[in-house]
Order: sequence, then structure tokens, then C-alpha cells
Amino acid sequence: MRVWRVLYTVALLLTLGGLYLLRFFWPKLRLWWRARQTTPPLVPIDRPVLWMHCASVGEFEQGRPVLEYLLQELPRRPYVVVTFFSPSGWMRYQQSYPFADWMGPAPTDLPWVVRKWIEAIHPTAVFYVKYDLWPNLVGELARMGCPQYLLAAHVAPLQGLRWWWRKKLLKYLTHLFVQTAADQTRLSTEGFTQVTLAGDSRVLRVRQLAENWLPVSGIAEWLGSHFCIVAGSIEEADMRFLAQAYAHLRGRQIRWILVPHEVAPRHVEAMRKLWPVPTSLYTDPEWNPTRDTLVVDTTGLLAYLYAYAHVAWIGGGFGKGIHNILEAVVYGKPVFFGPTYHAFPEAEELIKLKVAESCQYPVGFSNAVKSFIKNRNRLQIISERARSYLASKPDTPKIVMEVLKGEPWMRALLQAE
Repeated sequence: MRVWRVLYTVALLLTLGGLYLLRFFWPKLRLWWRARQTTPPLVPIDRPVLWMHCASVGEFEQGRPVLEYLLQELPRRPYVVVTFFSPSGWMRYQQSYPFADWMGPAPTDLPWVVRKWIEAIHPTAVFYVKYDLWPNLVGELARMGCPQYLLAAHVAPLQGLRWWWRKKLLKYLTHLFVQTAADQTRLSTEGFTQVTLAGDSRVLRVRQLAENWLPVSGIAEWLGSHFCIVAGSIEEADMRFLAQAYAHLRGRQIRWILVPHEVAPRHVEAMRKLWPVPTSLYTDPEWNPTRDTLVVDTTGLLAYLYAYAHVAWIGGGFGKGIHNILEAVVYGKPVFFGPTYHAFPEAEELIKLKVAESCQYPVGFSNAVKSFIKNRNRLQIISERARSYLASKPDTPKIVMEVLKGEPWMRALLQAE
């Protein structure tokens, strides 16, 4: 094992010791820790295994169109393992995703743990989505000769220590599928040759959702002819920001639909207390018609709710990074978000097209909303730009499949009867 991996493993052990103590005070961490005790799945000996790993829900939505396309093209269904770092991922999809044979937490990235997993499932190929690479996992898989691929890679913004660390991990991988031409150029200049520009598979996923759109019960009647703002996957900082914007917009005929990123009752109640006026809950038997704000306290509706919006606010931009903006753009909506968006190339591209805007201050967002209320023709112009943008994007799953057809393991699967 290389020296840097030894140092990383020691640091990880020390971190895990600290997390073991913190779990008594943090329920989410307690769930994460308990999940780390999960044993590898029992794989039938006569089936090849495809393993896809994602950080959380957003990355899974980015990777699943590729996975599903590969399964569609194969004459014999392999055994599919999907792992997540975050509990929110497997808890959301574990009981409802038909294309995975086993779904759950990823193994802790200790050499002896990942070796146990690899020896148990003998993966034919492993796919990571966007960025969640773990040194001992990728190192042990490479040592055993397992092909590894990174989907939807985005490296152009990385600098300094983060870029040095990412390069260390990328060198273990068989092929890199990148989102932008800038990513491809960056990797080529650093000596990576197995790189393909494939775009972002979430474009296909959001199109599928829009094509299969279903009305959300009660929303159209509640909205009537009011101007509607849908704020999706919002966190506490987003709620504070939007509460100030609400004050600037008070008195206008606006309906607000707020969708917290986490819908645990205690979290939802804490978010509601930040709002300047009383709100209704989506799960209430009846919504108070005098209230102009609806808080959605259940999952699975956001991708459909964006269709009702005139303007969408995307949460996460005051924290680690914005959530999925394409879910709103597919309906032709102008999107707004906080200042942390530079790791997301689609945000940069849509800002240049004036479909999206980053707002640091509430008055900036409220002024933009006022301009749309005053001149709704601008909404149609933005809608046309958004749809043209999505139409220009490549068919990512097909591009990935064309590359994989040249791999020995894929040729063997395609020839299987």
C-alpha cells in the first residue's frame, strides 16, 4: 500500500473513533454508523455483478439513466448492487427501485472491510457517479483488476490540494466520462487519455419525469391564478433568505410552495418557525385558504411541483452546493439559487443564457420576481431558451455504452445467452 493511503487510513481510523462518540448526540450520524455494520450482499454464483456507488440522492438520479440503459442493452440481466454514502439515498430507494438487486450503504473505506466486500461480490465492473471516490476501495479494486468508471465527472473547478487528491484517485480508474469540454481539456493536459465527453445524464432523467408528469393533488385549485414560487430542496439558510424576500414581496398576489430538503417532522416545524407568516402543511386535511404559503412535508413530489411554478428557487446554494436545477428547467422555468454553485456546470451554462441567476441578497431575488410579475412575456422567452438548452445536450447513456462496448467484460456480457 502506498504511503499516502497508509496515512489516509490512519486518519480515517481516528475520525471513525470521533464519530463513534458523536453518534450518541446526533441521530443522523447514529443511523449512518449503524448502517456501516451491514454485511455484503449474497450474490448468485452464476450472475455477473455491476456495482454503482453514489454519494446520495442527487448523484443516484445522475447515474441511474446510464445504469438502466446498460441493463436494457444486455441480453442477460446481471446482478446489480447500488451503494450510497448518505442514508437518505438507500432509505429513499431501497424498497422501490426495481433495477437493483441489492441497495444499501457503502462499506467503510478500511482496507480489510473493502477486501471483504470485493471478495464477496466479485464485481465485473464498478461505476462511481460524479465524485464520491474512496481511496482504499478504488485501490483494492484496481489491485484485483476490476474495471472502474467515473460517470458525470466534473473536475474543471478543482484547484490546489483538492485537485492533487482527485488526481491520485482518478489514476486508478479505467475510463472517465466527463460533463464538459473544459473537464476533458483539463484531464488531457494532465496526462489522462481514457476520457470521453458524455454530458450529464440527468438531462435524460428530468425529461423522463416531465414526460410522465402527474398533477399533484389540490395544488392547481389552491393556486388559482396567483403567481407561484416553488422553492425546492431548501435548507435553513435558504429559508431565512426567502423569508426576507417574502417581506419585500408582501402585498403582491403570490403563492409560495416550500419543499424542505429534509422532511422529518422536527425539521419541518423548525423551518416553519423561520417563515414570517403562518403556513399550511401539505399533509393537513385542509389548507387554510387565507394562507399564501404551503410547506410540503412529504417526499417524491418536487419534480412534479416545479411544473406549477412561474419562478423556481433551488436550495443548497448557501451550503455545500445547489440541488438539482434541471428538474425545474425541464419545465422551462427561470431558476434562482444562492452563491455556491460553481461545482455545477449546468448552473454556469444557464446563467450565461439568462435562464438562471445566483442571488446573494434577498432584495435581488425579490426584484427579479417583481420584474416577472410586471412582464410575464419574459417567462416565455426564458422557457424557449431552457428547452433549447436541454435539446442541445448529448445522449449520455448511448455515448457511455459505445465506449463500454470496446471493453472485454462488456463484450462477454453482450455475447452471453
